[in-house]
Amino acid sequence: MKRSLKTLALMMCLIFLFGAATMAEENAREPATVTLYTTNDLHGVVGSSPDDGVIGLPLIAGIAASTENAILLDAGDATQGASFATVDTGAHVIDVMNAAGYQAMAAGNHEFDYGAEALLRNAEKAQFPVLSANVTLNGQPLLTPSAVVEAAGYKIGLIGLTTASTATSTNPAQLAGIAFENELDSARVAIAALNEDVDAIVVIAHLGDNPLATGVTSQVLVEGLAPEERAKIAAVVDGHSHTLENTAVEGIPVVQTGTLDTALGVVTIQFAADGSFTAEGDVWDYEAAAAFPLTEAGLAAQEKAQAAYDQCIAEMEPILAEELAYTGAPIWGGYIYYDYAEPRIVETTMGDFVTDAFRHYGELFAANNGLTMPVVGLENGGGISATFPYGIVSRGDVLNAFNHGNMVDVLQVTPAQLYTALEVGLTMTGQDETGLLLREKVSGSFLQVSGLTYAYDPAGEAGSKVVSVTLDDGTALARDDETTKIMVITNNYVTTFSGLKDGEKLGELGGEDALVQDYVLLLTENGEKTLTVDKPAGRIQIANDQSPETYDVVIPILSADGDDHDFSGYEFTVVIDNEETRKVVCEDNALHLTVSKGTHTFYLAEATYAVPVYTNNYSGSGTVTTAPGYYQLAFTVEPGINQ
Repeated sequence: MKRSLKTLALMMCLIFLFGAATMAEENAREPATVTLYTTNDLHGVVGSSPDDGVIGLPLIAGIAASTENAILLDAGDATQGASFATVDTGAHVIDVMNAAGYQAMAAGNHEFDYGAEALLRNAEKAQFPVLSANVTLNGQPLLTPSAVVEAAGYKIGLIGLTTASTATSTNPAQLAGIAFENELDSARVAIAALNEDVDAIVVIAHLGDNPLATGVTSQVLVEGLAPEERAKIAAVVDGHSHTLENTAVEGIPVVQTGTLDTALGVVTIQFAADGSFTAEGDVWDYEAAAAFPLTEAGLAAQEKAQAAYDQCIAEMEPILAEELAYTGAPIWGGYIYYDYAEPRIVETTMGDFVTDAFRHYGELFAANNGLTMPVVGLENGGGISATFPYGIVSRGDVLNAFNHGNMVDVLQVTPAQLYTALEVGLTMTGQDETGLLLREKVSGSFLQVSGLTYAYDPAGEAGSKVVSVTLDDGTALARDDETTKIMVITNNYVTTFSGLKDGEKLGELGGEDALVQDYVLLLTENGEKTLTVDKPAGRIQIANDQSPETYDVVIPILSADGDDHDFSGYEFTVVIDNEETRKVVCEDNALHLTVSKGTHTFYLAEATYAVPVYTNNYSGSGTVTTAPGYYQLAFTVEPGINQ
């Protein structure tokens, strides 16, 4: 009997071992490579534009479909920005992302510009999850915190995070009931919820790498997690700061592709059969992406996404192409060169133009309501997103420039409150010997003005930089005046600034983009279609200005055929600010000019393309950087012009 029991036990042991081996064999997976293709901060730029280095979602779709076990992700700020997005509050962007095969995106701060209702409408339209683990509406999750996708038999958890600074960088009128929880705490909760069910985790983080812009950067996030919380994180797909990132934090790749679809993030995750993995990040520019060999499936995917984009463009074209006016000079605003959003640091012609529009309609409001107080227009630099180009100004140009969905408010404030509001955007910390304004960061709260002039000291103490405010009629306003009444016309984001939020709201004038469009049409209603604003009006002045009276500008000459040609020795005709013409001899394939301090717009009579050049020694545009953006610091001419 004992022998029988031993035999039975041995048989059961063998059966158990055989079964366990069989289960292990069934659960064992082949080593595999999973590739993440990532975008961020598209801001409505989804079509390919090789001349501008824009990759485009059709090509990205083709690359993803040509790659075995690929996952396509976006880190936010896709649905707001260019008119392609603005005209229908992001719906067309979602259409193209659907066609491109995206599998998830994080909600960026600008996804909230149209309000929660539009965000949720876009999320419902998306054929992929729109994620955020740290945003609530009335105490409940606004969006799905996380999702799981499968590739090569491996389960990968995706966690979305939205910078908590959205609460202050987005119009509060669009955020009723919405709260942004701490990103690190929310990530911990989401990781714990996923950990047992996935083989790896990817954090899609609209956080960025600038600690001055957001308290929790992607680096702070990763470093703040415990080792056991980081164990399954394969990568962080970053966004928000518009920078190129390809780094490793605690061994975890962090990638970000800048902005406007000019780069593609690539993270390669190598899984071993036991489920362990290694990961490596990369960022491709347009040339690298364009050189990727597309398979038959990839070509089909590219064609599908292109068809979706073309259909959206066809629907939008009649709306956006409507010609409103012409310009005799660009009306400068937004990013001119990528490094500089001019209205956030200096007075610009677009700042003058939009605040003049505000003041005009404010004066009508005052007249219609029997009010006699002075009228002032204010616009934050961050509210101006683009330039009205040299030539035709279309409805699309207006939507590109004013794409935040803001409303225009009418306020009654005191000089004391106005001083406080002007101080909000003055982040300058001094000025160097060239006149360049030094600052820790460029603030979207820097105020453009109409109806007044203000002077400030860049080196002054924060909160006390404004040294004078003078109305157009010459009346000087006192910082401690809490009695005098002033009407301020501004967008309802600026209304939340310190000082202004304590004012009295008298009314609303409608949507900002519609008001600007009406003003353009008003100025051209008598058949005179040309708008010309050659230089800023001098409404924002620097006290104790350290800049020299002149500065040097170097403008390269490029050949229209893209090849290298020597234009040295040829005399070109340069027009400066539509008021001065100079004959300049090209040296070393560039024009060398000395101009007076401040803003200048240069035109070249011999240029192949009528695209002017902008410089400003106070912001550094054209003197500190030559990185091409919407415009390039160069003139393009035909190669035979010097023969």
